[in-house]
Amino acid sequence: MSLWERLKRVIVNRILGVNDTPHRIAWGVFLGFVVAFSPTVGLQMALFVAVATLLRANKVSGLPVVWLTNPVTLVPVYYACWRVGAFVLGTDDDVARGERIIADLVGAETGWEWGRLFDVAFWEQIGRTLVDLGAELWLGGFIVGAGLGAVFYPITIWAVRFYRRARGGLH
Repeated sequence: MSLWERLKRVIVNRILGVNDTPHRIAWGVFLGFVVAFSPTVGLQMALFVAVATLLRANKVSGLPVVWLTNPVTLVPVYYACWRVGAFVLGTDDDVARGERIIADLVGAETGWEWGRLFDVAFWEQIGRTLVDLGAELWLGGFIVGAGLGAVFYPITIWAVRFYRRARGGLH
């Protein structure tokens, strides 16, 4: 099965086919984006479930969205979020600072090794990096996550209703 087929299956079965109201499904997707782009790697699934429970969102529909940020996508996603936050806060004149911190994280000097993902020191370094990037990363992550969530909320409602009509179900 191709990657595209797997992605389609996740979207159809895990999001559109969930037995819940379109609003709660879309609300879960929205919150999934907000949590996915927050600098809480390693805690995101638990954080999402807690927030979704508290805000009465569908938990199943948002989990695939939370997986957008993972060890493979972490650096480019957080770098982009940091740049957005730095721009909004007016601290983007020191781009070199963020680039140095991130280059150190990915091992720009020594080269990337996949084995680092299983090293406690690597995850401690990620924690230090998230603290060092601070307010810019948190604000940028919230702006990007909430922005994408706002875009996908109405798309998800429309898609759930379309899916249900096509299946002959209620909307």
